[in-house]
Amino acid sequence: MQVISQVDARIISEIRRCLADTTDRGLISAAKWLSELLLSVPASKRNIDTTADMSSASMELSEELEDQPSWLSREELDAEERDADVFNVARKCMEARQYHQAVHFLRSCSSAKSQFMSVYCRFITSEKKALHEWHKTDNTRHQPPLPVNAAINDLLDSVKNSTDPWLQFLEALFLHRLSRNPEALNVLYRTLSICPWNWSAWTLLGQCLDSSEALTDALTNIDLPLDHPLPQMFQVKIMNELHTATDVELQLCDRLLGTDYFPNNLWLMGQRGRALYDTLEFAKAESQFEDMFKLDPNRIEDLDVYSNILHLRGSREKLTALADKFLLVDKNRPEVCCIVGNHYSVRGERDKAIKYFRRATLLDRTCLTAWTLMGLEYHELTNYPAAIESFRKASGINKKDSRPWAGLGAAYDAMGMSQYGLFCYQQALKLRPYEASIWEGVGSCYEQLTRNRDSMIALKRAVELLKPSTPVRRRVTNRARIIRLARLIGDKKEALRQEIEYIKLCDKELFVVNLRQPRESLAEMYISCIYNVAEYHDSTNGNLKLAYDYCSWLSVLEPSSRVKFVREQIKNKAATRGCDLTNESSPHFGYSLDYKEGRCLLLEFLQKTGSVTDA
Repeated sequence: MQVISQVDARIISEIRRCLADTTDRGLISAAKWLSELLLSVPASKRNIDTTADMSSASMELSEELEDQPSWLSREELDAEERDADVFNVARKCMEARQYHQAVHFLRSCSSAKSQFMSVYCRFITSEKKALHEWHKTDNTRHQPPLPVNAAINDLLDSVKNSTDPWLQFLEALFLHRLSRNPEALNVLYRTLSICPWNWSAWTLLGQCLDSSEALTDALTNIDLPLDHPLPQMFQVKIMNELHTATDVELQLCDRLLGTDYFPNNLWLMGQRGRALYDTLEFAKAESQFEDMFKLDPNRIEDLDVYSNILHLRGSREKLTALADKFLLVDKNRPEVCCIVGNHYSVRGERDKAIKYFRRATLLDRTCLTAWTLMGLEYHELTNYPAAIESFRKASGINKKDSRPWAGLGAAYDAMGMSQYGLFCYQQALKLRPYEASIWEGVGSCYEQLTRNRDSMIALKRAVELLKPSTPVRRRVTNRARIIRLARLIGDKKEALRQEIEYIKLCDKELFVVNLRQPRESLAEMYISCIYNVAEYHDSTNGNLKLAYDYCSWLSVLEPSSRVKFVREQIKNKAATRGCDLTNESSPHFGYSLDYKEGRCLLLEFLQKTGSVTDA
């Protein structure tokens, strides 16, 4: 387990200082994250510098912590003091979203802080202009995939080669927008080494990473102690974004939520819930989110993930209550639209669900959850072209998410375009190689392409990756497909091995395969497997007792003279070896109790009640 340094007076002071810096510069999301993080530190630690009985050593430390950061020179402090009045006016203009007016007031200021706000306001206005121009070409072939901000290069020139960590953050932001990620990464390493608590910089760094290997490289290039809490929190965040969270990330969350760190921090609780969701621990994830919302009932962040969990668990009442509540809180938030969409989806009202998912994308065109869920709804309506369009939008927003690629694969496969579907599934596998459902999709595409052996290999991999909590019917269906493919390619050994596993799986759950007339395909497969396994043991003089019991079971399922003849033949063959298969006290040749579950126990009951005779 990784060691994490405890939160002390120095870390608390650094958080407070960075909180003030982000607030001054208008980085609202980072300021909110830092304020929640600070608030989650126990009050006894946060207020230690106000206690009357502080030791002299603690007082010396407090005085040292009051010093300005090393990157802030005396000249810069003097410039900030001269600009203070104008800067305060500009900040109020920015808070009122009067960005042009803020830039006007800051035109004669010389401090780096004033320069940051001026450039940042210019960036926001240029982004709004680019978005407006982009929407002018809606629903035309001239519309580019994303808005084009032509002012980025000029903004980059205005902050290039700065030694101020906040201007370096802006430089990295503009480099990233120009798709110059290697340069952006180098600048981010510098700024985070100087000012590590700038959460906006960590968020931007995450957008530049596309794999766990890139995450490892990034953390080694940032000049921070290995036991610092920030790299651990960043690791949890990125692994969740990559949908590759493991028990390691869950343990990190548990440690960081401990009393020595940030107990009851809502962001960390949400990350832990996301990790449980990605590891398919839906019940635990639901419980985690409920604990989080007890602390803050009106929190909107992470609501979309929570509603996805309720949808998967079929919790219609909870989804309805959640939708009713947050529609009154803020109906214009994309997360709330996703809740309402999930509410209608679980009720089977697909058109209404699509309406709300579409509304979420209009409110935020980068809402990955809404695009993905809308694609799934279109897929359920068999509107595959619309599903493909939605999944393409989602994959364009976040290429690190495997779900849009898997959705594209399923849509192409359903349209009979298996080669396209296979390509999309392979892209999803690169991102999430241990996802059973993706391997099932790969197997389906290979089967349509008549590459039966490749299909069998993919489905076997899917079966290996299925968790014990997976519904039995899904595992039974996959085994049946493997058996059929093994028979098609003439692999008798593999077919027999899978038939034995199929029988065992069906026998564990008595009613997972309905054996009543008219029988479904899974039941017919079960009966054919019993025939084949019984004949195999009979022809090879193997487990004759097992073959005999299977024939007895077949006489119940599908009585025929052939079954009766084979059963009698097995009985006589065992008798020549001194084994009476109808006598429980007789030594059974090759007899094993391993198979005696489910239906075999039912068979014994039928034998004892006389429904099946050994005559």
